[in-house]
Amino acid sequence: MLWGTAALLFAGVTLGLGVLTVVGSPPSTASRIVLNVSALALGVLLYGLLGRTLLRRTSADPVRALWRPLLIALGLMLGLYALPVLVGPGFMNPGTGLPEKLSMATVAAGVALVNTVVAALLLLYLRGLVLFRRTRTTLRNWRLMLGGMVVASLSSVALAPHEGTTLVGSLFAVGAFFLLLLNVFRLGWIASLSLRRKLITVAFAVGLVGVLVSLLIRQFTGPGAVQGAFDGMPYFSLFSRSLGDLILFAYGFGILYALAAALSLLFHLPTTRAYAQRTGEIQAFRTLAELSTQVLEPQRLATTIAAAPVDAGLADAAWLALIDPRSGSLAPRVVAATGASVDQATRVADAAALTGDAAEAEAPLVLGAAAADHRVRARPGDGLGSLVILPLTAGGQTYGALFASRAITDGFEADDVGALGTFAGQAALALSHAALFVEALEKERLARELALAREVQQRLLPQSLPDVDGAELAAAEHSASEVCGDYYDIVALGEGCYGLLVADVAGKGAAAAFYMAELKGIVQSTARLTRSPGEFLAGANEALADSLGRKAFISAIYGVLDTQNATFTFARAGHCPVVMARQDGEHWLLRADGLGLGLDHGPLFRRTLHEQVVRLEPGDVFALYTDGLVEARSEGGQEFGYDRLTEVICRHRADSADEVLTAILAEQQGFAGSMEHEDDTTVIVLKWTGLAPDSSDDAPESTSTASSNGEAPFIIRPAFA
Repeated sequence: MLWGTAALLFAGVTLGLGVLTVVGSPPSTASRIVLNVSALALGVLLYGLLGRTLLRRTSADPVRALWRPLLIALGLMLGLYALPVLVGPGFMNPGTGLPEKLSMATVAAGVALVNTVVAALLLLYLRGLVLFRRTRTTLRNWRLMLGGMVVASLSSVALAPHEGTTLVGSLFAVGAFFLLLLNVFRLGWIASLSLRRKLITVAFAVGLVGVLVSLLIRQFTGPGAVQGAFDGMPYFSLFSRSLGDLILFAYGFGILYALAAALSLLFHLPTTRAYAQRTGEIQAFRTLAELSTQVLEPQRLATTIAAAPVDAGLADAAWLALIDPRSGSLAPRVVAATGASVDQATRVADAAALTGDAAEAEAPLVLGAAAADHRVRARPGDGLGSLVILPLTAGGQTYGALFASRAITDGFEADDVGALGTFAGQAALALSHAALFVEALEKERLARELALAREVQQRLLPQSLPDVDGAELAAAEHSASEVCGDYYDIVALGEGCYGLLVADVAGKGAAAAFYMAELKGIVQSTARLTRSPGEFLAGANEALADSLGRKAFISAIYGVLDTQNATFTFARAGHCPVVMARQDGEHWLLRADGLGLGLDHGPLFRRTLHEQVVRLEPGDVFALYTDGLVEARSEGGQEFGYDRLTEVICRHRADSADEVLTAILAEQQGFAGSMEHEDDTTVIVLKWTGLAPDSSDDAPESTSTASSNGEAPFIIRPAFA
């Protein structure tokens, strides 16, 4: 509909101009106003329609915004050169202000339409440059300029093409020119151009100025101008005085803007390198910031850091020296370089000395004459004139240093060093993030492996306890860390005998867990070979001799429950005493002598090892445990201790083995409160319910006693004669 309206406006003005030309009488003021307003509306409508078509394709690219209107205007100028040849000279009737012939009216209409399109395209292409980084103010100024041009053109709607401008028209023209100047100096896009693009844009801007000026001269005074009793005028003014003024305003703005752009580009040429350097710095910072938030490979990050100063134009060469604690040395090593090889960077400077001095100073170290410094080993031809060393420190930790060099002496200005220092801070932060990320991954991997180790270790412990005639068994184990150094086992030895083992590997963590697994193998392979606790522990001590470390040992207690003879025989290898309680309330801490496994590999272990034999009575309760139970501390720092353990067992001696175990663990937990367990805890509770023995004199005579309440129910004997 709008394109149809534009076609009707053009046809109407062309027809009206033709009719007035044929009539040959001076047109009335109303006729001129109608024709000029219609022509002006045509120009405004064409600008809007072309803008809707080109709006998505126009941009702030100065090359495109200048060379396209340049080519269009050049094509129009070439057409004007051909116009006199095609149609001959044009003349205007000075009395009527109209073309003398109908053919001239037709030519004037065609030339006016082409000029209108060229002027509209010129404004549209320059619009993208004027509104570069637009604000409300710049958009308002652009719209005011277009409105001022239209208003100034409307001031001449009643005038003939050859009549002079009125005072009101002159004032409106001055106002429109002022609005043009508000937009002429919108040249913010110039600063971001490279040197090459600036030179190309200068050429296009100068070319556009030349073509537009030549176009106007051609249409006013050349063979393409309308001749008459005056100096000459363009065909578009003959078509419509108001539309002609609008076209002149558009051409004038194009000339002024292209001229201002050309001059500004020339003045900005010396600052191109500095701007490019700053742009490179910003890009380098952005790249490093993006990398520091991503999943990073250490070498990729190092390469990016080393390349950034060169990419930003701050240095001719740069390299990165990092400290790798895993190597066992704190001396930094060159890991990445740009503008030089890693070998060259390693050779030309003492990275360790320079990094240490820069880190100690906590500031960039600037060597204006690098070759004269004793820490620099540059040779002629290495291209090392000046050197800046920037320590990479974040969170109080020094990761290394960034080296930046230039081939000339004193090649770094203060702002260069400042920019490098800022970049080094960002690089140190990126390295810190990468280190934390790697550490987190390593912790996660270790956590998965420890969880798997814990799962495997749990499978090494008895999954169920045997049903023993005449006895109840209950056991529990709690690890203070991911893996445990405690171990317990209950082995059926045959003929109503059962072996009970509780062991504690010195220390915690993976090493203790490995020894615990080895002890499991020894128990399963040797426990059934003997029913003597002393023989078993001696064999275990010999089996562990070659695998236990120099400072490693295992405390253990191993007992054999003989249900047929109603005895419980045990030996301690440096382990906690057995707690025993009887139904009548009597209780003992049974302390048979013995060294820990691994403390002696000779005869001393056998010589000091004793067995303790207990005659069982119904209701007897035994607790075999590790030191994590009695050494648990309260919030006040007190230990749980043997007295509390004995008291809770005596208090619950009438309960089942499971209930006694639950009571022990609950008492310890209530005592410790919110305090974390510092050591692994393992407990086996044995309760003898009673089974008539086959004989009553299997146990040897007592060699020592330990009772304050009459005859002791147990005897102690050497494990080996």
